[in-house]
Amino acid sequence: MQAHIACASCIIEDLRGALETTVVDETKRLAIIREAMAWLGQEFDQQHIPSFYITRVHRLLKQRTGLEMPFRSLRQQCNEAGLVVRQQVAQELAHIRDNTERLRWLALWAIAGNHLDFRTVGTGYHLAAEEITASLAAVVAEGLAIDHIPALLPSLRQDCHVLYLADNVGEIALDTLLVAELQRYGCQVTVAVKGGPITSDAVWEDAQSVGMDKLAPVILTGPDTLGLPLDEMSTDLRRELERAQVIISKGQANYYACSELARDYGGVFFCLLRTKCPVAAQSMGLDQARANVALQLPLRRD
Repeated sequence: MQAHIACASCIIEDLRGALETTVVDETKRLAIIREAMAWLGQEFDQQHIPSFYITRVHRLLKQRTGLEMPFRSLRQQCNEAGLVVRQQVAQELAHIRDNTERLRWLALWAIAGNHLDFRTVGTGYHLAAEEITASLAAVVAEGLAIDHIPALLPSLRQDCHVLYLADNVGEIALDTLLVAELQRYGCQVTVAVKGGPITSDAVWEDAQSVGMDKLAPVILTGPDTLGLPLDEMSTDLRRELERAQVIISKGQANYYACSELARDYGGVFFCLLRTKCPVAAQSMGLDQARANVALQLPLRRD
């Protein structure tokens, strides 16, 4: 999905929110915003996916502040919240027998876990555990606005190579339940996380903190990028994309990239996400800005 003109204001707003959390000095905030706006004024077009631009302005923040891992404390708290929710979800999963319902239910919780993203909602660091679970359960209760789960199930078979593209901290704890379910079918799952911290995307340290590295092989997608880096892809990621028979992508930023990559690789792409803006939602044929989606690429109009 290429950037839309409406993306420009969102990019700056995303940076502004990050600056409020990481930079105390108002003058320094203004200087970084001005530099980011000047760069966007020169470089913004509709030839890149939106996450390309968000990555660049957040790298600017890191460079100008000297913060190697912005939001470290918030990231840790989100993972801790995710682990609490995971325990409760795992207990409920034991009572679901039907394979399609198990897969749909776990996909919904993995999607709902995106609400632990401190960049957009913040539930991962200031609510009590029971409130977090209730908030995510409300998202799950909405169901799927696009439901291609029945199309995913037949693809999951013994020795099927699955590439699982993780998204954010916090929700990666819930991703472990879905990865384990894929392995229950005999799938060989490889999980990809970001090669460096940026915004709230999960990195190797987060995979370790929730035990993902003990469950499945974990690779790095590239450097510190929001979503998948089309222009900075790691050798490991490229190899896994080429051999994977199923690619499961989490989150809207990964959807941006996968909507471009799906035509170049032979695997079947499934995107699990909660849409966060009208532009992304409309690209899927939805008329609501926020919706839970389990989408097979290329886009189908069901």
